[in-house]
Amino acid sequence: MIEIRVLRDEVLGVDVMRGFARLCDLAKISRADVFDEKSNPTGTQRDLSPKHAREAYEYARTTELGYWPEVFLCARDASVIEFTPDQDGQCGTLKIFDDAIIDSDRISISRVDGNHRLHLADGKTEGVPPITRKASFCMAVGLNIVEEIAIFRDINNNQKRMDTSHLDKIELRLSPADIIKAREPDLYIASKLADEPDSPLAGFVYQGGKRPPGTFIPLRTLRTGIEYMLSRQTKLTAVGDRDAQYVLIKNYFDALRIWVPEAWANPKDYLLLRGAGLWGVCFLGAEIVDRALAKQEFTPGAMLAILESGRRWDWSRGGDFQGYSGRGGSTRIADSIIRELRGDDGVSMNRLISDIIRSGRT
Repeated sequence: MIEIRVLRDEVLGVDVMRGFARLCDLAKISRADVFDEKSNPTGTQRDLSPKHAREAYEYARTTELGYWPEVFLCARDASVIEFTPDQDGQCGTLKIFDDAIIDSDRISISRVDGNHRLHLADGKTEGVPPITRKASFCMAVGLNIVEEIAIFRDINNNQKRMDTSHLDKIELRLSPADIIKAREPDLYIASKLADEPDSPLAGFVYQGGKRPPGTFIPLRTLRTGIEYMLSRQTKLTAVGDRDAQYVLIKNYFDALRIWVPEAWANPKDYLLLRGAGLWGVCFLGAEIVDRALAKQEFTPGAMLAILESGRRWDWSRGGDFQGYSGRGGSTRIADSIIRELRGDDGVSMNRLISDIIRSGRT
């Protein structure tokens, strides 16, 4: 039997008890009722993400100073708990008969919210020790399954998702620059592009919180674009030094600003600095920087010359890249432009492809 000191009261019509308990105990007494269209159509929970559960476990196990959102449980079987109030009627002792819970085939106490946080905490997984640190919990009593599902919906549907750019900015504020540079180079370079006064993207990047006028590129979108640029094995990645990479990427965006000045003058009317357009020029940037470095060049002018070796593209909303979206659309944008760039011999990839096809017909 587990005994816990709790406070009992009503929250928006729900009879609940609140207290603190070891995470391993909360995990041991509760189970997730995972919805399955065929085998468990009355279930309430979404499917478990092992990665999310592992991350939650490691956070609880290793973080010295952190925050653990309150786990919300529901006592479906009133016989497995007993509340003995003190004289004031609200504070008291909650007894949980864990043997009865473990022996039962049914879910006696369900996890309405907190399944990922509790999944590995009981220590039943081989090589994963139990977490004995305490956390707060809230246990509802007397809910039927429909009411439980409704509360699960309200918990998960009424939350406003945290802006990812805001989270990236918080990460920058919490971590020393050298740590960010080594661990998250895409974020390091994206933040410098946003903050350095001589950057072609200065004043354009939204970094969370209240949106300043003129900012329309989310920091997370730019960070993802830089990640794409660094994901291709080119001379840019071979450089290694993050500050040198920043200079190369900054020079590339300077070249883009000269190449398509209208996208900077009227960004709302052009796709180059938005969504798949921005990611597309990031994928393209790996190729442009690679070609420039092959010529032992790295200036914006050298990169501009490579960009101008191909055809002129219409970057307006109704132009050449209308309807392109996501990573797939961005790679199509980059590949289309790369195929039109001329090499040192003055021949583009598209011209070479045509020659190859013609040679196969003779």
